Amino acid sequence: MNFFKRILWGLFTLWGVSVITFLLLFVAPRLGAGRSVDPDKQSDLKKELKIDNATLTMAMTIAGARTNPETIKNIIVDRGLDKPLVVQYSMFVRDALTNNLKSYRNGDRVMSALWRRFPATLVLAVVAILIYLAVAIPLGLQTAQKSGGWFDRSVLMLSLVALSIPTFLLGRLLQQYVGYQWGLASVGGGASLPNIVLPALTLGVGGAAYYARLLHSNLRGVMKLDYIRAARARGLGERQVLWKHALKNALIPLVTVLGLEFASLLSGLIFTEKIFAWPGIGSLIVDSVLNLDTPMIMGAVLFSALAVVVMSILIDVAYRLIDPRVKFD
Repeated sequence: MNFFKRILWGLFTLWGVSVITFLLLFVAPRLGAGRSVDPDKQSDLKKELKIDNATLTMAMTIAGARTNPETIKNIIVDRGLDKPLVVQYSMFVRDALTNNLKSYRNGDRVMSALWRRFPATLVLAVVAILIYLAVAIPLGLQTAQKSGGWFDRSVLMLSLVALSIPTFLLGRLLQQYVGYQWGLASVGGGASLPNIVLPALTLGVGGAAYYARLLHSNLRGVMKLDYIRAARARGLGERQVLWKHALKNALIPLVTVLGLEFASLLSGLIFTEKIFAWPGIGSLIVDSVLNLDTPMIMGAVLFSALAVVVMSILIDVAYRLIDPRVKFD
């Protein structure tokens, strides 16, 4: 029953996100209506079409400032811009659920466009997570075992440097030196195996550094618990204590952060995908923002919220798999 409560809360969260997104991206621009439209032309169109200033501005944003009155009138009727906000919101929700929400830019169906881009983003996100784990777990175990030593301090310094480099800067550096100058990897240009190396490394460097330190901190706390001392008292080796007993409990907090991180990766790796021309959701979001494609932006926000909700539920399930003593509240 508690599990179903979490699903209901997830649906409530999605509804709240849809309301906020609608208000921010559909209603808020109307508050500044008329600032980018020729006042004389706007006045003539208002009289001819018998609409208010805000509705006219929204229609002209969709159609373009140089369009004709007939096109604007068709847009107003088709999009329901002349209807009350509650009706417009219900139309937005209906179109989103039935995949009838269409891009202002090219008329493409928003959800279909997002799902077409999703596989590329999913592959890149999975590879990035694998890099996180492949680097973070061994480093976290080694630094926890040799806490305070030169190796631990060296890893800490390198982690701080890796975390301090912005993603877009690291991507450009890898592209310039590893790709162009040294010719060790492709600089990008499409969703393919050779092109995934640099964007995955761009995401993996900072992520691996963060999760290595997080696991290190968790392990240090776990290593002070009574059951670890009892395992040592039974004569178990340090490696066995770490891998068999300490790691399982230290991974529980890591799963939470990693799951939400994966959700954010799925929602669009904006800077990384754009830098390496990776055709995923992130690059689609950038193009939509630059083209003021409101429905596509709204759809991307809803998709991001859905990814977070789904991953939150999966995290709860993962807790049970890691430690059966954990129960749903």
